[in-house]
Amino acid sequence: MVNTKKMLVGVVSTLLFVPMLAACGNNSDSSQSTAKATTKQTAVQKGTQKLENIVTDLQAALKKQDTDKVKKLGKSVNDQWLAYENGVRDKFPLLYAQVEKYEQPIYAQSNMNQPDVEAMKEDAGHLQNTLKQLMTAKATQEKESKVLNQAVANYKKYVTAQVDKLVTTTEAFAQAVDQGNITEAKKRYVATRPYYERVEPIAESFGDLDPRIDARINDVDNVKNWTGFHEIERALYQKNTLDGQKQYADQLVKDVKELQAKVKTVKLKPKAMVAGAMDLLNEAATSKITGEEERYSHIDLLDLQANVDGSEAVYQAAIPALNVSHKALGNQIDKQFQVVDNELLNYQKQGQFESYTEFEKNKDQVKALSNELEKLSKLMAQSADIF
Repeated sequence: MVNTKKMLVGVVSTLLFVPMLAACGNNSDSSQSTAKATTKQTAVQKGTQKLENIVTDLQAALKKQDTDKVKKLGKSVNDQWLAYENGVRDKFPLLYAQVEKYEQPIYAQSNMNQPDVEAMKEDAGHLQNTLKQLMTAKATQEKESKVLNQAVANYKKYVTAQVDKLVTTTEAFAQAVDQGNITEAKKRYVATRPYYERVEPIAESFGDLDPRIDARINDVDNVKNWTGFHEIERALYQKNTLDGQKQYADQLVKDVKELQAKVKTVKLKPKAMVAGAMDLLNEAATSKITGEEERYSHIDLLDLQANVDGSEAVYQAAIPALNVSHKALGNQIDKQFQVVDNELLNYQKQGQFESYTEFEKNKDQVKALSNELEKLSKLMAQSADIF
């Protein structure tokens, strides 16, 4: 999940999916839809204006190097973005991904004891430029074609299969937790995490499901309300005990089963499918690469590989559409996926990824992997032209 944002409620709630609706097709319904779209767009503009104002204040605080104010405003940026991001995902999925690209690092830095002021200045500048584009943007128009519909159908099959496996492996994980078997629970934890990370944008689309399943400790205001994978991860790897964890394991199973049920009732939007992959790669390149995701088990490289796998599934589903008019771009994307996969292979031994604590010792290799992930995200952004 995801990411370093404070509360991940609905992180990609309408980015990837909209509820299945029966076609009505009369003039009255059409007028109502137009009115709703206009209202939503106005709400996006109002939210964006508020966010622009906060970013302007943040830039002033960064210039003065007022650390306390920088940290406070960085968190305010995140709060304001969370307040209206759903409407942005729905109408402007690609700009949504761009805002996330710069907003997430700003929020991450605002939670540091000593924020990187220069990095925040750069991200704030890019964020402000993106917000200006958002203020005047026209809502995304989806193209319809058999090829695109097939791309959506292919990806939906992938998502469904991954979530089904997530449920099965989470049940096995919960059983080990219930039995108090620490060794087996650690083994099962490692086995189940990739299935969630491959479909993270989908999980983030369903209200508060992602926070319940995948929130980190800094994502919640009150640790007593913390649930999900990472709460149990801390018990396993830091506290080395499973006392009191049965309730969290049982709730986790219920939550992933709820995710499984919801995945079956949603309709995927083609252009937003690509935006979701972009957003996931952006997050991998900026925040997950720091080791903040799996801070107790240190299996972050496994998560990163799963994020790449999930994004590659989007690319593979879209290959027929790319081949129609963007074959050269398709070849570039394919080669870059190979580059990233080969880069990650460098950190595997006998099929197992090395611990992030070992990986981060070499800052150059951390930077190299981050750069390759960013290149991949930019190439995926170009593929949105086919939709």
